[in-house]
Formats: sequence, structure tokens, C-alpha cells
Amino acid sequence: MRNIRNFAIIAHVDHGKSTLADRFLELTGVVIQGKHNEQYLDRNPISRERGITIKLAPVRMEYKGYVLNLIDTPGHVDFSYEVERTLACVEGVILLVDVTQGIQAQTIAHARKAIELNLKIIPVINKIDVLGAHIEEIKKELAQFLEVETETIFETSAKTGHGVKKLLEAVIEKIPAPHGVKIQDQQKKTDPGLSIQALIFDSYFDSYQGVIAFVRIFGGEVTPGKRVKLYATNTDFEIKEVGIFTPDISRWEKLGQGEIGYIVTNLKDIHLVRVGDTITEYKNPSPPLSGYRKVKPMVYASIFPTDPNEYVRLKESMEKLVLSDASVDFEPIYSASLGSGLRAGFLGLLHADVVRERLEREFHVSLILTPPSVEYKENTEGANRGQHKSFAEPIVEVTIVTPQEFTGRVMRFCEESRGVFLTMDNKIHTYLVYQMPLAELITYFYDRLKTITSGYASIDWKFVEYRPVDADLLTILLNGDPVSEFSEFVVAERSFERAREFTQKLRDLIPRQQYEVKIQAQYKGKIIASERIAPFRKDVTGKLYGGDRTRKDKLLEKQKKGKKMLKNIGRVEIPKEVFFKLFKP
Repeated sequence: MRNIRNFAIIAHVDHGKSTLADRFLELTGVVIQGKHNEQYLDRNPISRERGITIKLAPVRMEYKGYVLNLIDTPGHVDFSYEVERTLACVEGVILLVDVTQGIQAQTIAHARKAIELNLKIIPVINKIDVLGAHIEEIKKELAQFLEVETETIFETSAKTGHGVKKLLEAVIEKIPAPHGVKIQDQQKKTDPGLSIQALIFDSYFDSYQGVIAFVRIFGGEVTPGKRVKLYATNTDFEIKEVGIFTPDISRWEKLGQGEIGYIVTNLKDIHLVRVGDTITEYKNPSPPLSGYRKVKPMVYASIFPTDPNEYVRLKESMEKLVLSDASVDFEPIYSASLGSGLRAGFLGLLHADVVRERLEREFHVSLILTPPSVEYKENTEGANRGQHKSFAEPIVEVTIVTPQEFTGRVMRFCEESRGVFLTMDNKIHTYLVYQMPLAELITYFYDRLKTITSGYASIDWKFVEYRPVDADLLTILLNGDPVSEFSEFVVAERSFERAREFTQKLRDLIPRQQYEVKIQAQYKGKIIASERIAPFRKDVTGKLYGGDRTRKDKLLEKQKKGKKMLKNIGRVEIPKEVFFKLFKP
């Protein structure tokens, strides 16, 4: 293990992380300079189109007799779980900061996780070739944050390659060689050199080979033909193939202690293999590895196939997707308007949108995603005593990093978003910490924050607690019938605003019927907003060509009674296009 180095690059979005990985791949001969796509490890088309990393990507490099296992990580707050999974598998990280932007909120969050895990951190400032870069100021800020000397901070330009070779050699020099088993069995005194302990940090499903698990070997050695066991599900299987990432999967003879690679399980039941589980000995199993915490989704949305007959395919596709994204939770639901679907939990709005796009593009499922919302907890104790229902909403701690000239605007905006000020720190940038409801954060908060700070602010958040709030269900009625797909929980102070917005949107989207359609929003038993869609006006008297007025009145009266009957016995027809337009991302 002395010649192995396992490390990751952590940085904020667009700080040059994937470009730096490209230079490493070129230096180590994995790819040839000028003959590969930029951001080579971002091979998912969604990543390329959006310009962000959404999936961790491992690759094995060899340099001067050393094996370097790099795991490229996402930078967006919605994909912090990918970073946590990566940090559990490495001994050190390169902390990359763009000198034109400085330390951002996600950089702070990811660095703190690395510090908690006692990982070696190599601080690096990037884009030093850009005109107007605040090199000395950012170095000083980074040194203060990590409590290190400014001389220990590396300077690079991932674009030109300046300083990259020196940084790669620092990885070999500064990041420690892999350690052995994380948790020792105190009773059995397991020999870490012999007992298999492999942490599953990612996986995907192959139609022919079953589940392929991405693993970090903490103890023992895995080879094809060996029988092993999955600790969490108590499932045993024979290893069909092992290999490394080049970055494509490449067959290898064996994976030893300290190495990162993959194991072909040949298991066709995807529920048996869980990200975070431990692969261990079949006959003499070791204790499970600590892995990483299971995150709880905070943003929920419903997913329905556009074709009701595609529900089974949607469910199977989601199960396969969850193999590589264990942060998604889902359960079956049924809607009178949209049929069978799934209620899914996500880590944020971007996460929800990326999952939707992955389902459509990777699994070819056409679907409808309802607007994401947060989960409110209902207190039933008061209701049992005849009192009104009470609810609690999720509260999060938000860290915002913004240039000093925007501080006043950001603080006013946070107060408008029901935020409670906690702390502020002024350096080159202002660091603001607020507590606020998650419901405020997942609406238009991020977009508006970027607008008022000209795109320079960044944000990170973590869940704090559920807190009592004056809230209730805002129910949308169409001709008196409640439509559950359009109903959502809203706090009292936002109820009128949300009711008007929803009823006006539906008025514009629902096609005219042969009878009048009333769109109403009900909150706490009262109608607080209403819109009307006028009926089609058919000229039933057009065929008349004579006679007195009474003939015309009789036809109009008959039409009036018919429309009233239609309204009483007929449901309002809502084409699926309405859901598409209303719920589009």
C-alpha cells in the first residue's frame, strides 16, 4: 500500500476542478493532450450540457511508480452526498479555490467535512492567469480559514497547466498511503491484512452482469471466483469479475487493500446491493465499515408517467437509478387524474430536475414531475382534543458568501424570506449565517439571490429542526371538486399570494369547456382566491330563419339547462398538457 494515494478534488461549481483533473490525466498518460474532450471525467451528457459535475467519477492513474486513485466530485450543494461518499474512500483532498471568486459556501461545507474525517487537505488557488485575480488576498483568506501558512498554498492555472505538475507531486508527498480496516473487531481481533472489508461507494446495473459495485478495499483481497457476503442484506454471491477505472471499467486480476475498483456481483435483484454497505468474508464475516451517514431527502415531488401503462417501467427505472444515487427515496402513490406514480424525495431543486432528466434520457421514460415541496409534520394531539390541527416545518441553517457591496441587499432579502440572523463575518467576502424555513429556500430564493448579487453569491445549507408554524393545506377546487395534484401546504402569510398565483395560472392553462369552470383556492375552510373560465358560446339559434321571439327563447333556455346539467354531472377535463406546462422545471 505504500505506493497508493487515494484523493479527491473538492471545489465550488466552476472553480476549475474538472479542468484540473484533465491536466492530471494528461500528465499521467491516461489521455493524450489535445485528443480528448474537455472535462473528460464529466462523461454524462447532462453534466456537459449544464456545465456542472453531477456524479462522482473515479479514475486510476500511474505516475513515477505510484498508483493515484482520483475521485472527481460535484461542487453543487444538491450533490454534497456524492462528496460525502467520496471522502469516506480517500486519505486526502485537494481543496481548490478560484482566485477570481474566493472561498464559496460549498467550499466551506466540503472542507469542514474533510476536516471532520481527519483527511489531509492540500490548499490550492486556481486561475492565477486571469487578469484581475486577487492572488494574495485569496491566499490570505484561505490560510485563515484552514489555519495554515500562506506559503503552503499552491498556485495553479488548470487551463494552462501552470503549477499542475508540482501539485501532482505534492499529492504523492503529502497525502498518506491508505490505512487498513476502519473498524476492528474487538472480540475476534480480525487480521486487517486477511479479512475482506470493502466499502460500496457507488454502483450501477448492467443487464448482463447484474449490479456492478464501486468499492474501496479497506482490508483483505478480492479476486474473481471468491465467495463474499453483503453485510446489510445478508446476501452471499460469487465475484464474477474485478477491475479498475481507466476511467472506463477495465478487468484486473485482483483488488488488494487500499485500492479502489469495481466488483461484478452478477446479482439481478438490485435491492440486495446498497450504497454504503460492506462486502465481507462469506464464512467469517468482519464488522461493517462505518461508511457514511444516510441523508434524509428534504424536498419532495410526485412523478407520473405520461402514459399510465408505463408505470411499471418508471418504477423499475427509478430502482436502477437509485443504485447510483442512494439519496433518492420513493414510494408508490395513486392520483385520480394522473394514475399510478411515485412520491420521491430529493436533496434540492437541481437534484430533482437532474433525476427527472436522467429518467427521461437514460431510461427513456416520458414523465410529469409535480412542483417540489417540503414535508410538513402534523401534530395530532391538539386535533384529538377538538383543537385546530398544528404543523411544524423544516428549518435550515443557511450560509451565504457574498461580496461586501451586496451585504445590505442580501440581508434584506433574507429577512423577507422569514430568515433569522445568526452571525456575520467580514473578510474579502461577507459570510452570513441565517436560519430560515426550507420552504422559502426551495422556491425562488437561489435565483433571486443570484440576481441581487449579479451572480456572485453562493449558498450552502443544512437541516436544523422542525419548528411549529401557522400553516395548512391550500386546496384547489375545480367547480367545487378538490384536485389533490394542485394542492399543497402553505404558511398563512404566503397563502393569499400563492392562491392568486395558482388560480391565475390554471385560468390561463385549462381549456374552455362547454360550461363555466370555477377555479377556487380554499385555505382553512375559506375561499381566498377565485377565477372563472367562461364557457364556449354556441349559436343554437343560427338555424332559425323566421318565426317569433318565443322560438329563439326556447332554444336558449334549453341550452342553459343542458350546460347546467353538464356542470353538475361532468368533471372538468384537464389535459395532461396542463400538468406539463404548470409543472415544467
